[in-house]
Amino acid sequence: MLKKTVGLSPVTAAVVLCTAIALSVAAAEPPGASDPAGNLKPADSSTPTGPASDIDDRRVTAEILQALLADKSLSVLAQRVQVVTNQDAVILRGAVQSGELDRIEALAAQYAGSRQIDNQLTVADQQAVSSP
Repeated sequence: MLKKTVGLSPVTAAVVLCTAIALSVAAAEPPGASDPAGNLKPADSSTPTGPASDIDDRRVTAEILQALLADKSLSVLAQRVQVVTNQDAVILRGAVQSGELDRIEALAAQYAGSRQIDNQLTVADQQAVSSP
């Protein structure tokens, strides 16, 4: 007597496995865990300003930070700008010298793709920058 074995096709098995993994990760992660900034929103926009955990978003952040470090015309303050990237926007935060605002935004725009640039940079007080 022959027994017929019922099995899943490789594609079906992969879909089931991926779904199970996604559900277990979502259940294990408390709300806001992937968004330490609390997904804050600017008053004039609905664009989230918290970081995303997407690989492409991390790549864009790294490229912008590398470009800031490579640009020797920028001050140390400008090279320390905080860059947060998510699927909708690249958010720039920090204090920089007055002549650097446009340059930093232009560098970020080169790598942002279709994301909007949310420039939250402020101009540093020159006395505070030059004092020890």
